[in-house]
Amino acid sequence: MRGIKEKLKKINLSDFRTYLFFSVLLLITLISIRSFEFTQARYESEVEVTASPNLAFFVTDVGTTSGQIKLATMVPSAIPYTYEFTVSNFKDGRRANVDLTYSIEIITTTNMELDFRIFKGNDMQTNEIDSDTVTTDSNGVYYRHLVLDGVSTMSYNTNCTDTYTLWVLFPLADKDDPDAYAGIIDLVDIKIVAEQVV
Repeated sequence: MRGIKEKLKKINLSDFRTYLFFSVLLLITLISIRSFEFTQARYESEVEVTASPNLAFFVTDVGTTSGQIKLATMVPSAIPYTYEFTVSNFKDGRRANVDLTYSIEIITTTNMELDFRIFKGNDMQTNEIDSDTVTTDSNGVYYRHLVLDGVSTMSYNTNCTDTYTLWVLFPLADKDDPDAYAGIIDLVDIKIVAEQVV
């Protein structure tokens, strides 16, 4: 016991405080770095599993609503790209107070030669597109119009949600000419037109 007391007396108190300060600082730094690495790894893993973009439309009244999908970084593939969107007659506790019917129009810029199909619900066999036409605006820009007429009626008595899958195929045959589509982006506008049932 006496030997320990003598050794404690020989310790320079100023050096001990400096050593203790830097030891605690080093420990806090190590804990912070470990915590940051864990947080960053968790964020990156969440990004990797992100699904295709989804759009939600709410037709709580007569009118038109629209949303846009940017078809970027697409490459020719045998497997179609899929984008899901929903149409509902309610939002935030508010529901349409009349029966509504709605139609869907997909408007695309024709920058890439893409094949489009739209499927409703779980039926991935029946393409719901009723008409497919191309128009030109005053600037000479071409637009493709894919229309689903009289798609569905939603009753004001109950909350309704219809789910659709937009299927986009960039034909694999185009893979032999990558310079033709390098850097090209196609835009898809989804327009929902809701009308009151009379």
